[in-house]
Amino acid sequence: MKLEARTDLITGYMPKVVLTIGGSDSGGGAGIQADIKTFSVLGLHGTSAITAITAQNTMGVQHIYPLPPEQVRAQLTSITEDFSIAWAKTGMLHSAQIVDVVADHLSANEIPLVLDPVIEAEAGGRLLRPEAVSALIDHLIPIAGVVTPNIFEAEALTGIAVCDMESAAHAARNIMSLGAQAVIIKGGHLDCTDLLMMKDRSILLPSERIPGENHGIGCTFSAALTSFLAGGCSLEEAARRAKEFAKSALRGSLRLGRGVGPVNQSAAQRAEASRYRVLCDLERAMDRLEENPDLLDLMAEEGTGPAMAIPGASCLEDVAELKGGVARIGDKICRRGGLRFGEKSDKAAVILAAMRIDPQARAALELAPSALSLCRESGFLIMDSTVGNTMDGTADSTSPDKMGEDGRGRFRGEEGSKGRGLSREAPGHLQAGSTLLPIAIWDEGIHGKGPRLYLLGSSASSLIELAARMSGSHDPAPGL
Repeated sequence: MKLEARTDLITGYMPKVVLTIGGSDSGGGAGIQADIKTFSVLGLHGTSAITAITAQNTMGVQHIYPLPPEQVRAQLTSITEDFSIAWAKTGMLHSAQIVDVVADHLSANEIPLVLDPVIEAEAGGRLLRPEAVSALIDHLIPIAGVVTPNIFEAEALTGIAVCDMESAAHAARNIMSLGAQAVIIKGGHLDCTDLLMMKDRSILLPSERIPGENHGIGCTFSAALTSFLAGGCSLEEAARRAKEFAKSALRGSLRLGRGVGPVNQSAAQRAEASRYRVLCDLERAMDRLEENPDLLDLMAEEGTGPAMAIPGASCLEDVAELKGGVARIGDKICRRGGLRFGEKSDKAAVILAAMRIDPQARAALELAPSALSLCRESGFLIMDSTVGNTMDGTADSTSPDKMGEDGRGRFRGEEGSKGRGLSREAPGHLQAGSTLLPIAIWDEGIHGKGPRLYLLGSSASSLIELAARMSGSHDPAPGL
């Protein structure tokens, strides 16, 4: 007897339940592990029936230990006796006997199916026995809501070599004729355009090629498709969203192991969390600034306020700052706008350049040029970014835009750099490889621009605290 679906007593949230049927990847990159991670990130509760245990890593599959069909049936029975399954997906099924067990159970329980016809592992190794292909064609394709082969799997199912969209359409029609409700021919091995064929129409889903490690990308796509279908999306919308999710996982892929590294299902979620933390830190910085209106005298005339980037920032969209800056009205500092990502500014450009040298240099505050003497008095390291000289006149190519690997050594105080490019010796407590933040960047100004002075640090709130100390208005914030 199935239990009634229950709502979380604290949040009121009741997730959909989905099911993955496939093999376990001991390396954690594909199979059941990739599916469960995808379900979790997308807010669903994932259940699993394991068909085989694989000994595999980023370099390939070394051993396969299939489970007896009755053990697969026992898992499926246990799951469906307790949970209402919104959608199921299959991956590695290995044998014809397991295919038959899965087909019988899904059909008897009327569970809609995303069939990912996994035949070989992306890292190498056959996962479906040759005789099982016929069982899959005869028993699973006819009950599938959607089948998601890559071009090689499509050829194995149909005998049609897929090399372009015309042959992809031919293969998709062939699979549809076997009873599938819809087919997605994945084009990752072609030009990254997927073909979605339904009974009434076909749709092309183009994409650019994303560089990165791709172990588990197929599992991740089909698991995301299952998740979005379970959430009530139409097949077209689910396919588009699953493709974007897979692209995000590929962009954030992990260079682990000695072979093909795994994709990262939580990459987009982590990025959003990072953006939230940046906004929170900027909010704390602005609150602190508003408590100390005299700090505006220390800052550049424009009163732009601090800027801060997420970890690993690579473009303006990864840097946030106050749109419109700040202004003094009477004895108060007022914001001219809200905190935004993607504002084009010199501070953002300085941060992105500095992060190529030291990834911890994620925040910048523009100070008035007259504050240079205060930076010296405060003991900050000072870099001349305009002419590539240190502030003591020693010639050295240290422009943040031009500094290469040698510059990273100077900026981070690595062994052998001897502090070149900096106006002062590295503090004695810093060890080889440790960051030299905070650091001041002096720009003399060219082409009609006046001189500029930037203070770089690891966070916006810490820069405001440093500025408060410099101005003599430091009143430690709680917890600092």
